[in-house]
Amino acid sequence: MTKLANNCAIAGITRAIGLRSDQDKKTPLQLVVEACSQLMRQTGVGRNRIGALFTGRMPRSYMTLQYSQSLVNELKIAPMFSTEVTSHGGGALGTIELAVLALNAGLIDYALCVTGEASPIWIDMIGGSANWEADLQFEAPYGPTTPALYAQSACRYMHECGITAEQMARVAVENRRWALHHPYAAMRAKGPISVADVLNSPMIASPLRLLDCAPWFPGGIASAALITRAEIARDVCAEPAYIAGFGQSNTHEWVGERMGTWGVGPFEQGPSMVRTGARIAAAQAYAMAGVGARDIDIVETSVPFTYANLLMLEELGFCAEGEGGRFVEAGGVDFDGGLPFNTTGGYLSFGQSGQGLYLLKEIVDQMWHHAEGYPVANVETGLVHGHGGPLACHSVMIVSKQPTC
Repeated sequence: MTKLANNCAIAGITRAIGLRSDQDKKTPLQLVVEACSQLMRQTGVGRNRIGALFTGRMPRSYMTLQYSQSLVNELKIAPMFSTEVTSHGGGALGTIELAVLALNAGLIDYALCVTGEASPIWIDMIGGSANWEADLQFEAPYGPTTPALYAQSACRYMHECGITAEQMARVAVENRRWALHHPYAAMRAKGPISVADVLNSPMIASPLRLLDCAPWFPGGIASAALITRAEIARDVCAEPAYIAGFGQSNTHEWVGERMGTWGVGPFEQGPSMVRTGARIAAAQAYAMAGVGARDIDIVETSVPFTYANLLMLEELGFCAEGEGGRFVEAGGVDFDGGLPFNTTGGYLSFGQSGQGLYLLKEIVDQMWHHAEGYPVANVETGLVHGHGGPLACHSVMIVSKQPTC
């Protein structure tokens, strides 16, 4: 896998936003086309040079067969490869992973990777989300909410690792501090919060309270990235970001199904409600890049609950197994002096929007001093974690300002 390290680079990454409050509301397809058009103008790579198109999963509010082909039609491109990557939110980074493989095979020169969602503008996300994340036969008939599905692993995590509600609340407080500086953060106008605010917020699904849960981003976000081989990246971009390493692990679809998996990572010793494929994906990414967690300057993750953020800090290697709560309690992700973690405000305060290539854009922007929110100094290497389903699908990517090895 090390042969793939730094061989490809992000030659450009753009984003389009539409808000629920806009007078002229945009569909996810409109937003995706806007982001792609902006990217091609920015890089000067025209329609006839796009060799592959990889998209994330079909947006919920634009349900069509062969979504990637809809975008081919709108952009008037004719790529050699075109497909959707549908491993929940983990498929966002999966699009880039496929692009790297195609580019290293020498079959194409440029791959367009696209994700987008605008469902909060058009449909009821609260009522509909659990129908996508609950087993249609064994879970959905009982009417669970999405927080209720995640609450099961939250309870187990607290029991096994001694995690406290106060430790969970701390990550929400620190994420909010980042969000106060970001112009698009959903919770920016709500102001800062305290641990007491989180603990006193209404119970949603024990042990998860309102402020333990991510709000929806109030609109839609589409992102587009142009991936090419490292040796030609600077032909179209003065500020490339090298793809140092990546990994992916998809372990189940429904919550109950993870309890029936044995003998494969991360369930070598049997089923677990706590351990996830994120640790497998992270190990793959670190091995490919030739770096470790100590070398990472900035981290973005897309998990939508406080406890899951603590868990991901463990799974991604920033603290020992079972120590996520104590790591955060000791200042590990403090806005002042801690690991720069979820610098847009994260799902907890920026807001949740599926298909998160915009989290990768945040790292590239911070790396090249174009941050929309609070700037992080001296970013050389960053890690982005894409998650989807009830802790089901995980992708990890490490990008760097200079080749890591």
